[in-house]
Amino acid sequence: MIKTATRSVWSTTNPTLLAGEFGRESDTGNLKIGDGKLAWDRLPYHGCPGYWGSFWDSTSQTATANTATSIYLRSSDAASYGIRVASQTRITFDYPGVYSITFSIQFSNSDSQIHDINAWLRKNDSGSTGDIAASDSRFSIISSHGGSNGSVIGTVNYVLPVVANDYVELIWSTSNAAAFILAEAAGTSPVTHPSIPGIICTVIQIAAA
Repeated sequence: MIKTATRSVWSTTNPTLLAGEFGRESDTGNLKIGDGKLAWDRLPYHGCPGYWGSFWDSTSQTATANTATSIYLRSSDAASYGIRVASQTRITFDYPGVYSITFSIQFSNSDSQIHDINAWLRKNDSGSTGDIAASDSRFSIISSHGGSNGSVIGTVNYVLPVVANDYVELIWSTSNAAAFILAEAAGTSPVTHPSIPGIICTVIQIAAA
């Protein structure tokens, strides 16, 4: 039988597990394996529970020029495990760990001039004080041409440690309202194709913490 207790109990008692003995944190799902020498607080976590989430949004999104705006994520894979979206924008982590956040955004520009869009991460805050350092990216969205809007896909990956109940928002800002996040319905021209979400975001736990 695997010994099980909350993280706080393990930390307080700080036992030395026997060689090969398992200890599990009931509130995080994290696991440690004893070596008969090191106390609990010196043992590394073994693997990770594999929390994950897949989120997207199927509606075009616009913003006032030069204004930081939260990106909506109003659809999700029902099988997502340990990660959820709250208040339509907040990627919320039920368990601590190190997570990989990858998002791709379909940008469009209806103007005849190139415009820039920035996208970055914000943590646990509705203001700029929550902006995550070095998480911003700038995309120059090509101008309209031949009667069609300019289109650019922006893709970013970021690795982030969190504690339980932390949340992250994707924030964007456009230099001109003509540049926006585009979503399209499924279609048949020029070929049959599925819908195009304005944003797709996947979050995967890569390590316990």
